Amino acid sequence: CQDVFKDPVLLSCSHSFCKECLKNCWRVGNERQCPFCRKQSRTDDPPCNLVLKNLCGTFLQQREQRASEDLCSLHSKKLRLFCLDHQQPVCLVCRDSEKHTGHRFRPIDEAAQQHKKKLQETLEPLKEKLELKKKVQEEFDQTAEHMKVQHQHTERLIKEQFKKLHQFLAEEEEARLAALREEE
Repeated sequence: CQDVFKDPVLLSCSHSFCKECLKNCWRVGNERQCPFCRKQSRTDDPPCNLVLKNLCGTFLQQREQRASEDLCSLHSKKLRLFCLDHQQPVCLVCRDSEKHTGHRFRPIDEAAQQHKKKLQETLEPLKEKLELKKKVQEEFDQTAEHMKVQHQHTERLIKEQFKKLHQFLAEEEEARLAALREEE
C-alpha cells in the first residue's frame, strides 16, 4: 500500500509488510514468498513486528500533533496573532513584514473569542427562525391532515347523496313505468 505500516509483520528474510497487504499478495500468487526478495516464507502466519508497530504509532501521533498545530504557511511558525485588517491569523514574522505594516493585531485566542461571540449572536436569530419554521411546518402539517380528513368526509357524503338520488330516481322510474303499464 506504500503507506505507514498497519499491523506490520516480519518475514524470515527480515522484510516487513502490513499484515493485510501481505495476505492480499499471497492470495493472488498462491505462493508464500517475500514480495520484495522472493525468498520463501517459513510460515503462513508471520509474527508481528512490534518495534516497527510502535515506531509507526509514534510517527502517526507526531504527525497528528503537527497537523493540529496551526503553523504559518510562509514561515512555519506558530500562529499567535490575528490581523484585524486582513481578518487572518499571522505569526510573529508576518506581523513585522511589510504586508502588515501599520495593521492592528490581537492575540489569536482573544480574536477567536470575539469571533465566537459574533457567531453566537448571529446564530441566535437563526435558531429562533428555525423554531418558528418548525412551528409553522407543524401547523401546516396539521392543516393538511385536517383538509385530507374533510375531503374524505365530503366525498363520502357526496357519494351517499348521489346513491340516494339514484335510488329515488330508480324508484320513480319504476313507478312511472308501472303507472304507464296500468294505463295501457
